[in-house]
Amino acid sequence: MLAEKESRVKNLFASAEKQENGVYTVNMLKTGEWTTIVVDDCFPCQDDEPAFSRASGNELWVLLLEKAWAKKYGSYARIEAGFAENVMHDLTGAPAISVETSDEKLWDELVVADRSGHMIGASAGNSEDSERALKSMGLVAQHAYALLKVAEIED
Repeated sequence: MLAEKESRVKNLFASAEKQENGVYTVNMLKTGEWTTIVVDDCFPCQDDEPAFSRASGNELWVLLLEKAWAKKYGSYARIEAGFAENVMHDLTGAPAISVETSDEKLWDELVVADRSGHMIGASAGNSEDSERALKSMGLVAQHAYALLKVAEIED
């Protein structure tokens, strides 16, 4: 959802170029103020793959942003199972709201957010029932997902 508008990602980095020294500066909101977080391009790996986030192709920005966010909060462990609205706020500075699925206005809120070009995320539940339902759809419980489009389909 962040990458849907290239400028959102570019605004987070001091430079869009690959840094030969492997050191990158990331701009991120911290306690209400924009701050610069410095990270390198060494990432924790498991079985020759990044241990946490994955990028599409050779994109480095995904892993760099995750590393900067982990550094902001002290470790990768401290950012596990967080809320999408916190990440969106930290990376954009824009207000972020949370709407429960039981809220009668959920659909209306989603439509307005989509038409306004806002980022939309969804968090998957963690009960046994929701975990089974999610697994049947190929989704993971206790995970955040990006919603890229809101559409009503007539059947």
